[in-house]
Amino acid sequence: MKNPIFKINNLVYSKKNTNLISIKNFEVHRGACYIVNGNMASGKTLLLNLLSKNNKKYNGEIFFESKLLTAYSKKAFNKDVFYVKQNYCPPYFKTVSNYLNESLSNNSSGKNKTNIIDNIVSKMDCKYLMNTKMRDLTPSQLRWVNLATGIIAFPKVLLIDELELHLSLNNIKTIVKILYRKSNYEGVTIIATTQNKDFFKNLSSVNININHGRITSVRSAVKKKYNKK
Repeated sequence: MKNPIFKINNLVYSKKNTNLISIKNFEVHRGACYIVNGNMASGKTLLLNLLSKNNKKYNGEIFFESKLLTAYSKKAFNKDVFYVKQNYCPPYFKTVSNYLNESLSNNSSGKNKTNIIDNIVSKMDCKYLMNTKMRDLTPSQLRWVNLATGIIAFPKVLLIDELELHLSLNNIKTIVKILYRKSNYEGVTIIATTQNKDFFKNLSSVNININHGRITSVRSAVKKKYNKK
């Protein structure tokens, strides 16, 4: 078996003498989609914050690519890991087009950037937003654009907190198909949290339940196959 892309050993995050995260051992493998399900305040967002280097105060070890997470600079790490947070403050002066093009500045795929953007804009049906200022987007539109940004950035790992946030059922069906192909055909590892795991049963490779900061179950999933288009 190949080395995991993330590995957790004896991870504990405490606040006011209370353990908010307590995970003994866990591995995240490449090219799989992990759906982390849990109720409010179960530790889902905190786990993603720890995996994304947004929170450095913890006990235990987190490895990324067999190297301690603490050994990476934020800049180097962010080239490989893209985090779609629940709360996002948009750049004030940029249009959606400016923002998407800038997000590809570090893209090393060798593909035509215009084609990459046009492709995702078509799939997500958001061409009408391209000349809109990021600051003028509604919460749903901003979330949709931020998801598009994570997809076109082509990271090794895409972290998405509360995947269904601000999305209609039609949006959810669209993003499930896109992320399925991203994971299964392009090899991107996806870790997404949700309070509604049934929305993503056709996407997940591994279903994880978390409660009070502890992983209570891990199950492989059977999912629908989409055509590669």
